[in-house]
Amino acid sequence: MRCLAPLLLVLALAAPAGATAGPAGVAELFGPPENLRLVREADAVDVCLLRHVAPAVRADGSVDRSTERYEETAFRPVPAATAAALRGLVLDDKTYDWPAGAGGRRPQFYLRLRFHRGDELITVDFCFLCHVLLVARNGVELGHANFGRNADLLLRAFLQVFPDDAPLRRAAGEAGLPP
Repeated sequence: MRCLAPLLLVLALAAPAGATAGPAGVAELFGPPENLRLVREADAVDVCLLRHVAPAVRADGSVDRSTERYEETAFRPVPAATAAALRGLVLDDKTYDWPAGAGGRRPQFYLRLRFHRGDELITVDFCFLCHVLLVARNGVELGHANFGRNADLLLRAFLQVFPDDAPLRRAAGEAGLPP
């Protein structure tokens, strides 16, 4: 028991106060199995660029994060081969660094990928600055994860839909992808 007490103390001190563990795998990231099925069996896949609308600043100088939002541009259909590649990447445990953490910066999402099946919708928002994605079903957040391991493959796939997008091309260049 004396050996166990110091170990427990070290573990307690190592965990930040109020920290919550992120998902430990794709199944946990996407929530119930029907969400994974929806992505696998989607009738349609489309994607848009997101425009970040900065949060308002209050009179006291503080930032009102509740006013921060994203505007969607027009959605583009994703070609079947690209949709299959994206589906494979977002459902692959090897894409992510597990367990998912909050990271050190606030994501600024740039792309929204949607998987449709009937009236149901799974969205995946991507930030290529910090390699974080956010998964939601019908607008309700399911989880987030760090996708740094396959960021280059995701960029390649998205460049097939948005080949002339300057910020995506810049991110690809920074990732060492050929022009």
